[in-house]
Amino acid sequence: MSVATVTTATQVADLAASTMSLSLSSQSSADSLRSTIAAEVKEYHFHLYYFQNNAKSRESAVAIRNKLGELVDQGYVTAVPQTIHGGVFPGPAGPHVIGSFEVWCPIEGFARAFSWFTLNRGNHSVLVHPLTKEQLLDHTTRAIWMGQSLPLDFEIFKQNVLDDYPVEYPELGLGYSAKDAIVA
Repeated sequence: MSVATVTTATQVADLAASTMSLSLSSQSSADSLRSTIAAEVKEYHFHLYYFQNNAKSRESAVAIRNKLGELVDQGYVTAVPQTIHGGVFPGPAGPHVIGSFEVWCPIEGFARAFSWFTLNRGNHSVLVHPLTKEQLLDHTTRAIWMGQSLPLDFEIFKQNVLDDYPVEYPELGLGYSAKDAIVA
């Protein structure tokens, strides 16, 4: 019904009610969208695994990590490869039962990092998991494996639910720390 065809008081009231309903519907839709955005995962980890007692496996992992570091330096990938232990964990660490290296990635760079690992992981398995308040779920039902899945030691996750999101590298202003981030 257009304004030009309104001729009775009833039609005017109907049009006003319809407009009010659309306005409330738009507000409800905006609130729903805001809630959806707030619930989004905004940071991830990629863990590339290698056999720490196998020199070729370790060398391959280090080469992959170094190549990724070059791409980060060139601005191609938005991620932060770990720098401790020379860039790789030399053996079990946390839930990871073999050698690995970790890469933090904000949502802003996730697609490119995921694509890069998909094409460049070689024979290595890669665990991709979100960083939320629920670490056990992040490492199990919410995780994605590239290549063969490997066992993890979940004993570290006795305190399954964290009070806050595990914000990493807030100085970058990305992920949960982004200026316009909406977080639940």
